[in-house]
Amino acid sequence: MLPWSKIRGIDLIWDKKSKINWQALMDLPLEKKDMKKIKYSVLIGLVTSITFFSCLEEDIVPYPKVNDVKMYMSDIDGNDSLITQPTVNMPMKFVVDTEADIASVWPGGERRIMKMKNSETDSIDMFGNPVLIVSDRYQDYGLVKARGLTTALGETGWYAAYTYKTAGEFDVTVLATNHGYQGFDYKQIVYDVGKVTVVAP
Repeated sequence: MLPWSKIRGIDLIWDKKSKINWQALMDLPLEKKDMKKIKYSVLIGLVTSITFFSCLEEDIVPYPKVNDVKMYMSDIDGNDSLITQPTVNMPMKFVVDTEADIASVWPGGERRIMKMKNSETDSIDMFGNPVLIVSDRYQDYGLVKARGLTTALGETGWYAAYTYKTAGEFDVTVLATNHGYQGFDYKQIVYDVGKVTVVAP
């Protein structure tokens, strides 16, 4: 590649805003060989700039959006049937309509706390948090043994199977995440589905 210092009139090629002055470039009294090298250098510079700005645009990770959350149970024919109230001890599944990279469902149906030895008192840790045996309630997010349902991508969205073991009302929450390029630039939202009423069979 021809060193810029050896190109005659090179100071005319760049204007005050660091943009290429094409007219000045074309007016330089250069040999054909030199011109080819200059054109090649300019082309490399343009390609590099376009690639750089494209990468910056791709690195902008948007916040995910949850459009809807539906519940299904299998009917007598084995087909998915839309429901509004799950039944105790009957398998069902949540389907999350979202374009997020990852979605987890916190059904809120189970929460067990470890008891103190020889006592019915709940155990707590040094920070005042309950010591969980298991929990799928979002209120325990971040605690040891608290975990939402891992989902899999289907035709209509992210889905997860679940079975409520007791009747009652339970708070359901969805955690949707866009991870970007496996870095720290991720975006996450908490979507409150609301209360789900589980009925006896």
